[in-house]
Amino acid sequence: MPKIKKVSYILAIVLSVIYLFWRVFFTISWHAHIFTLIFALLLVGSEIFSSFTAYVLIIFRLIRADKTQKLEIPKFDLQQPIPKIDVIIVTHNEEVSLLRKTVNAATFMDYPDKSKVNIVIADDGNRPEVRELAKEYQVNYVTMEKNKHAKAGNINNALEQLDAPLFAIFDADMMPFSNFLTSSVPFFTENFAELEEDPDHTKPIGFVQTPQSFYNADIFQFNLFLQDAVVNEQDFFSRDVNVLNGSNGHALFTGSNAVFLREIVDKVGGFPTDTITEDFELGTKINSEGYMVDCKINPNAVRTKKISFL
Repeated sequence: MPKIKKVSYILAIVLSVIYLFWRVFFTISWHAHIFTLIFALLLVGSEIFSSFTAYVLIIFRLIRADKTQKLEIPKFDLQQPIPKIDVIIVTHNEEVSLLRKTVNAATFMDYPDKSKVNIVIADDGNRPEVRELAKEYQVNYVTMEKNKHAKAGNINNALEQLDAPLFAIFDADMMPFSNFLTSSVPFFTENFAELEEDPDHTKPIGFVQTPQSFYNADIFQFNLFLQDAVVNEQDFFSRDVNVLNGSNGHALFTGSNAVFLREIVDKVGGFPTDTITEDFELGTKINSEGYMVDCKINPNAVRTKKISFL
């Protein structure tokens, strides 16, 4: 990391700490009306919390700069069995034209033995047109009626009918690159071999989260007309924050573009249905069971959802 960048990070922390000190001790009217005081404290509290998260990110980035590791994607060892993998494309009410792009891209993913790749459209809307789409691309179709648990319930329903040792999750608006499987599954096969050789000193991999690339401008890029000058907010999290998390073995599952070890997902009870953030909670549960989770920068998937700005 360049010295000027390190200095700018440290300067940002120092100046923000000075600002927060000033906010707490010189701007709060402690004798104001109780409701005014409550909202003032809530505002200052949110500033302190957001600053703290920024400090954590900066510290991790500085630490990682001193421990730079070049990611090398392992190759498939063709002397070892190639694992079967279920590729689940989750859909609810997305347009078929949008879903078609994802299904089409999934069928072009490379794999040493394509017969071991089982592509499944999980449609909890039970739509005839989606069933026809599955027939057209010769992929499997799983449906359910009266889903009470949204996306998590849809995935759990699909998993009950599948049995591959690995599975990948894609949202309906995600198009995987052709190298998605060859850039993610080898981390598992390499880990399987290491577990056989030295199970006492090898930590199993629970899932591999890959970054997401968004070709739609986010709200800041769109409204400021700075698509080419400002980094997409979602890209920033996937390619920066979560990569830093992954370097410590604690990457977050971001809802799509990830490959899971089926064994650990079954062990933690499947996708949580008692929360609206089932992706984060599932990743936390897997981590709590002692499994390593990582975010790899090389495998990619492209967000294709059309966003309307009003």
